Amino acid sequence: MARRGVGALLLATPHLAAFASGARRVQVAGSGSALPSVVIVAGAPSAVVFTADPDGAPSWMARAAVEPLAWDRERALRRLAELVAPVPGKVACDVFSPALRHAIGRPLVDAAPLVAEAAAPRTADEIAAVQTALRAARAGLRAAVRAAAPGAAVSAIVAGFAASMSRSGAGFPLGEGLVWRTGPRFVRLPTTAALAAGDVVALELGLYLGGHAGVAADTVAVGGGDLTAARRAWFAALCALAKRCRPGATAADLRAAAIAAGARQEGLLAHGLGVGIEPPFVDLEGEDAEPVRPGMVLVLAPVVDGFRATRALVVTGGSPRWLEGAP
Repeated sequence: MARRGVGALLLATPHLAAFASGARRVQVAGSGSALPSVVIVAGAPSAVVFTADPDGAPSWMARAAVEPLAWDRERALRRLAELVAPVPGKVACDVFSPALRHAIGRPLVDAAPLVAEAAAPRTADEIAAVQTALRAARAGLRAAVRAAAPGAAVSAIVAGFAASMSRSGAGFPLGEGLVWRTGPRFVRLPTTAALAAGDVVALELGLYLGGHAGVAADTVAVGGGDLTAARRAWFAALCALAKRCRPGATAADLRAAAIAAGARQEGLLAHGLGVGIEPPFVDLEGEDAEPVRPGMVLVLAPVVDGFRATRALVVTGGSPRWLEGAP
């Protein structure tokens, strides 16, 4: 914060708020994410956490720093303004709304680069935690694939993953889950859609475990079918991508390698992973050139011949290291 001239940091994104504050879960269902739930003031002994679950705050956090979640929007805005009013420097935030800007009375800057810089250096323990979450997500995906039978609803696939989450001890899903029917274009299926024999569907599901995120994706032929050729083409593109995941490479280099390997645009080509889905967000149609750095965990997800799957690696000073086996 000092390096970027930021005096106060306001966070509403649940996984970023949890990372920055140490609180187990500061956002609750129904409270929305338009207002920050964590305020970090430079030099303060701890973050201020707004939560309906005070037991989720770490034991070292002063009780005075844990405030009840205010359902009255105007009252919440006034309290946020009070906390940052005496602070010099910029106010960084991960959500922007006219009401928040008006209440703070000062320009807001984007908190994303600051939080990304703080979260990026991965210790061995943090990488191990991500790897544990990846294993749990992959086990859940296998359960979801087993549920992908002719006549089954998409909701049954998600339920299969949720049951596996309970067994692994994961607390929250990473999102609502994605199920696409593949083809010339991927078509996202609603939870009420029923699968038919012969459908080829791509699945992506994720979870939070131990404060870190895990995500897993694969493609399956409903009712049986041979996807061997498509899987091999996907694996060749995956390896071409992985070879470029070295210090000094950029998102532009990853895009070039994917295009040369025949990958197409369906969702992100690659993204970071840690306490949540993190930068870089590599899109085949993007133009950014964000660098690849040692310690960065990347989830690679090329799409080739209608086949999509993910595999995660960690960037090192030399060759990257896979954090999970090929699906």
